[in-house]
Amino acid sequence: MKKILISWIGRTDLRAVLEGEIVGLGPIAQAVRAMSFDRIVLLNNFPEAEVKPYIGWLQGIKNVSVSTRQVTLASPTNFAEIYVAASDTVQQCSVDFGSDIDLTFHLSPGTPAMAAVWILIAAGRYPAELIESSREQGVKAVTIPFEIAAEYLPRLREKQELSIAGLKKQYAKNANCFSYKPATISILETVDNS
Repeated sequence: MKKILISWIGRTDLRAVLEGEIVGLGPIAQAVRAMSFDRIVLLNNFPEAEVKPYIGWLQGIKNVSVSTRQVTLASPTNFAEIYVAASDTVQQCSVDFGSDIDLTFHLSPGTPAMAAVWILIAAGRYPAELIESSREQGVKAVTIPFEIAAEYLPRLREKQELSIAGLKKQYAKNANCFSYKPATISILETVDNS
């Protein structure tokens, strides 16, 4: 079974390359040093020129295969875009490595919206271990209490269903503007009585 860490790259991670004495290793490198992974998949919404030195530095922390996925976001707090990028990345991992994978999502790097999306994905379609890390506390497993999941997830599904119903209604309304009316064709028959 392949153990895969999937995470967004955060600003602190990038700063660790040149400012390690100030910020420490950064969340991703802390996890890489503390845990064992066969593969690290990083989502990146920073310019690639900023990320390339970081990837080389991270591979020097521990010899592990690292891949990045460049993502363009309108905003680093846009839940819809974050969700699509994150779930597509997890789906691609399951295609690339098969169903025999052990996923870990890192909540600390990135924005709070990015962390929230990992929680939703792990509680739903792609069960995964959730971790967090800080300079002070190190790397820790995160457990989402059942009460939160039991209360929050059904409301989220209800909102999604209402949103889908609203889209269907809007589509139907727009479709009526372009209603199709079959043309009536009259054929006049001429009879030649000559």
